Amino acid sequence: MLAWLRRLNNTRRVFRWPIKCAILGLTVLMVCFPNPARLVTHLRHWQDPNALIEPDAPALAPMVEALRPKMAAAKQPKEALRIVERFVYSKIRYDWDWNTWGSADYLPTVTEVIEMGREDCDGQAVVAASLLRNFGFEAKLVANFAHMWVKTERGEAMSPGKNRAVVATKDGPKYSLRGLLELPKATACGVAVFPLLRELIVLGVLWLMLWDERRTKLRQVLAMLVFAGGLVALRPASRDYREPIIWLQLLATTGMFAAVISQLWWHQRGKETSVADGLSRQPPSQSKRM
Repeated sequence: MLAWLRRLNNTRRVFRWPIKCAILGLTVLMVCFPNPARLVTHLRHWQDPNALIEPDAPALAPMVEALRPKMAAAKQPKEALRIVERFVYSKIRYDWDWNTWGSADYLPTVTEVIEMGREDCDGQAVVAASLLRNFGFEAKLVANFAHMWVKTERGEAMSPGKNRAVVATKDGPKYSLRGLLELPKATACGVAVFPLLRELIVLGVLWLMLWDERRTKLRQVLAMLVFAGGLVALRPASRDYREPIIWLQLLATTGMFAAVISQLWWHQRGKETSVADGLSRQPPSQSKRM
């Protein structure tokens, strides 16, 4: 491994950095989506999320029958929305996708959610939208980068968010500029709740790609510790999506960014120093010929 890394570090920059970025990108992909087939299915589902709304799915029938008396007794549409919301929360336990599906994210079908009995907000929203359509509501799926809920012509359900970043349409997902501004916030929240062990795998590969024997080991280890410390601090700072600890987020991300920049700067400085040392050691006659 070290011999291979040494050869990679000695290649030209135009080849070296694309290869390193590809290795890091592949690592992130495999850590987040170990099952490529499920990733393909996930992306296909996101082409038209509303197609996952199945009011007549056989697996949904017992839920429909259990809800029918309660929905018949509802006096207002908003009351009916609350009934469905509470019912789905009681029947579909919330759990992260990496616990349920082994992936960072997965948009499931109604049948998959009911069979598993647990899902995160998008699976719960798919089931709720299917139930509401069965009872005559024009239900659609809307989302930001951290949460998915249900929109109907009579109101919203499943803990609606303030900003809609993604609206599912027949032509595919539509993104709003205002919603895109929340992407960094949602990314930080995702880092905060993602399994730490998986993140440490990415961290290890990142530092392996930045490692260079021409730099002192102490500096490289210190930079890695600063980055890891920033990662650890970012998790409690960003866990609450609606009320993050801003000052701690800024401190953590600044430390992580500084650690990476220092590695890149030391690499360039070390390379320039090596070239200068090589020239100074050449015999005078050879230096003149150059």
